[in-house]
Amino acid sequence: MINKNSATVNAETEQLLERVYQMKPELRYEVRDGIVFVIKENNAWIQRTLRKIKYKIPETSEMELDEYGSFIFQQIDGHKTVREIGERLGEAYEEANQQLYDRLLLYLNHLEKNEKYIERIA
Repeated sequence: MINKNSATVNAETEQLLERVYQMKPELRYEVRDGIVFVIKENNAWIQRTLRKIKYKIPETSEMELDEYGSFIFQQIDGHKTVREIGERLGEAYEEANQQLYDRLLLYLNHLEKNEKYIERIA
């Protein structure tokens, strides 16, 4: 477990905390009142086919991130390290300091591997 206040940080942990992420160029999103809405294209073959036969399938859908997710998402700029993002998150949300980096790394990994919204650049 990586704790923000942990005195011992090994080399592998250091590498994780020095990672830098950026948004994928094709990602579309909007920020409304501090909350991020990721806009996804509904462009699967079945959706296109159903639209042709006049089913009301929207061209896009939105995924709303929660307050923490939106805060982290807006910190990803291609320059800040995971450590810097974590420090800012801890300053903005005191309650986030418990298991801060464990949760942050898990969330960033989810955004990168599962959602494919971000990519690691360093």
